[in-house]
Amino acid sequence: MKRHDLSFSLNNIIDQIRGNIFSFILIIGLVFLVDYRDVFGGPNEIYYVLSTTLVLFVVAVIINKYRNPFQYHPHYVFFVKDRNDSMVNMKPFIDPLIIKLGLIKPEEFVNVRYSMYPDLDMGLDLDPNTGFITGFAMERGNHASEIKMQYLGGEYSTTVRVEVVDTLKEKMIHQRDEFAPPRTVAQLLVREEDLLKREQDLDYDMSQRQAILDEEYKSKELTLNEQILIEKEEFEKKLAHIKNDYQLQLKQKDSKITNLNKEMENKLKELKEDRNQKIDKLEVEMIEALQNKEREFVDFEKETKLKLEEKKRELEESYTVEEEPEEEVVEEEPVEEEPEEEPEEEVVEEEPVEEEPEEEVVEEEPVEEEPEERDYDSMTISQLKKLLKEKGLSISGKKTDLISRLEH
Repeated sequence: MKRHDLSFSLNNIIDQIRGNIFSFILIIGLVFLVDYRDVFGGPNEIYYVLSTTLVLFVVAVIINKYRNPFQYHPHYVFFVKDRNDSMVNMKPFIDPLIIKLGLIKPEEFVNVRYSMYPDLDMGLDLDPNTGFITGFAMERGNHASEIKMQYLGGEYSTTVRVEVVDTLKEKMIHQRDEFAPPRTVAQLLVREEDLLKREQDLDYDMSQRQAILDEEYKSKELTLNEQILIEKEEFEKKLAHIKNDYQLQLKQKDSKITNLNKEMENKLKELKEDRNQKIDKLEVEMIEALQNKEREFVDFEKETKLKLEEKKRELEESYTVEEEPEEEVVEEEPVEEEPEEEPEEEVVEEEPVEEEPEEEVVEEEPVEEEPEERDYDSMTISQLKKLLKEKGLSISGKKTDLISRLEH
């Protein structure tokens, strides 16, 4: 049995170039453009060009491997149906270069399942959990199949090829039926030995597979438990962080509410103080206004009394003037003809003196009775304006101004 080697050799490099022929052509075009444009220049230009070619080729290979890092070792098997040939054993793996570069982490592959289409020849089996292809190839020919690795994040695929040929002993036998009975004792013994050896190999493979599955189960269980614990811790941390943030928000809201309550209380206190001050000012102003009104009223009474006394005196004097005989007045008129202006002035002055008592008596009565009979506070503004119009005073102003004008 021959296996395809994946080591770094000339054949593998040629296979890489063949698999990345489009990238290789693009690299050659870029290098030719760099050389044509004379980007580097100088005597060492060829070294720069070769180094850029290698770098670009390595980048292209890395990109190609990153797109599909899933491979099998060996990728190709040449199997000869013979009792001495070992069992076919093909193992899946992820390209170590991509893992070392950190582009892919093996821990990300969770719940991996492997599938194969089409199935390989009889005797070869695919383990859907591990992806191992094991067994003895029983059918001749060149068999190729596509293997898919499916995981939670997506899937990768690759192809494997198994070539099976006959042994020299079977070619010497004219009857080519694989299941034909042996014709000699030697052939029977060989067949029995083959069967025993294959049974032993199968038992050994089964025990190894069981051990591998147990280890994988334990490792997966441990990893799952670790992931569960890690996720639980992260979830608890997030919950604690959210809880702290919520508590801080609540505290901030409580502090805002307390500050608003304090501000409202302070404003209410200020408003109460302002109201009390305004009330005190108004009371003081009202008291002062009442005192001024009382003083004005007292002064007005005094003035009215003085006027009454003066009027009484004038009336008494007028009555004394009327009691004198009229002849004297008649005699004085002709005697004083020369100064015409003086007697006229005296007569003019005497006539109103005689007539004043009647007119003054008529005017004094309403002046004395108005403050006693009329209550300006109980009157409306329109009534007050009518009185002001009758007296020829201004109408503009508030009710208090109108009352003060009427009182004065």
